Amino acid sequence: MCLENSLSICMLSDDFLPAATGVGTHLQEISKLLTSSGCRVTIITTRRPGEPETETWEGARVFRTNTVKVFGFYQAIPSCATLRRILEDAKPDIVHYHYLGLMLLRAMKEVKGLGIPQVYTYHMTEDHLTQPLPMRPLRKLIAKQIVSICNRVDLIISVSQGVAAQLPSKGISTPVRYISNPVGFPENAEVEPMPRDSQFVVLFAGRLNPEKNIPYLLRAFSGVVAKIPDAVLWIAGHGSQKEQLQSLAGELEIERQVHFLGFLDHDTLSRHYASCDVFVLPSLVETQGLVAMEAMWFGKPVIVANSVVSALELVDEGCNGFIVDHQSDASLTQRLLELASAPSLRVKMGLAGREKAQSYRPPVILAALLAAYSDTLSRFQFSVSRSAVKA
Repeated sequence: MCLENSLSICMLSDDFLPAATGVGTHLQEISKLLTSSGCRVTIITTRRPGEPETETWEGARVFRTNTVKVFGFYQAIPSCATLRRILEDAKPDIVHYHYLGLMLLRAMKEVKGLGIPQVYTYHMTEDHLTQPLPMRPLRKLIAKQIVSICNRVDLIISVSQGVAAQLPSKGISTPVRYISNPVGFPENAEVEPMPRDSQFVVLFAGRLNPEKNIPYLLRAFSGVVAKIPDAVLWIAGHGSQKEQLQSLAGELEIERQVHFLGFLDHDTLSRHYASCDVFVLPSLVETQGLVAMEAMWFGKPVIVANSVVSALELVDEGCNGFIVDHQSDASLTQRLLELASAPSLRVKMGLAGREKAQSYRPPVILAALLAAYSDTLSRFQFSVSRSAVKA
């Protein structure tokens, strides 16, 4: 078996660079961690307009394959021959999947034939995949397919302890290990905060899609504006609901206080984290909530909806933030006003969040990931040896 720091890892994901989802952000961070530790990393992903077929990024070799765009997301559709060619060239010790789709299904067949252990990070549920209305009737079928995929790999990594605890009840028998998303931002002192002219600034970052529950945030924020007219809400991201959300802001008469920032690159987003007063994660569907963890690293209190499965992992109620009822606009309005009126409480909660975020730092996650790979390789090789003896 290879030493941990010389492993060859092949990772597959429909989202990578630039990241359109938290999965892409996650993959960017762990690929940088792995290459910096001496691992050889190969990434197979989608090819968007204007992108090269191959390149080297942060020490990782990137292969982009045939791609189509479905419901606003890029989906890789490589041939089995293409996947086999890349895999044979990369000679991975482990193949690690990060995204559910046709590429994963085709790759699994090739990887099994090559006798390579497989790891899957459980980033998304059937609820994520069936947010577009035409997909809703397929939810049960997709849930069944996810279970089948999970039971064909050698290890499942869950970025949420709550999700990890739920997987056996879904019929998943593969070993599950909890490893958090890493938070890869620099020290706060290295980031210049974004200029602002409001006494109270709220931040949301993520896709502008139905599962993020942003209308709830807008309605709650209108209650804040009624008390604090110059309060500002920054909404970073893009998605299918942008025009609808802008119209709602107009109906609520808060269009001047709500700033739709569009997609922000890593450095620009860090400046908004550093400048805001509070971060809100109102999602209906979420596995861990990387953006809330990032806000905590910047010493900001976080407000998380109780519909987020990892809410209790992210928030120690009243310590580093609040958990609110996702069906009650008033619940969120009340907590925002409480923080707006108490700068010292914001500072206290921010410090507690910063301390909590230490467990999400890259060196911690890298050590856990390398240990998971090592254990998986050992179990896989033992299983192969035992099968050979029986034969």
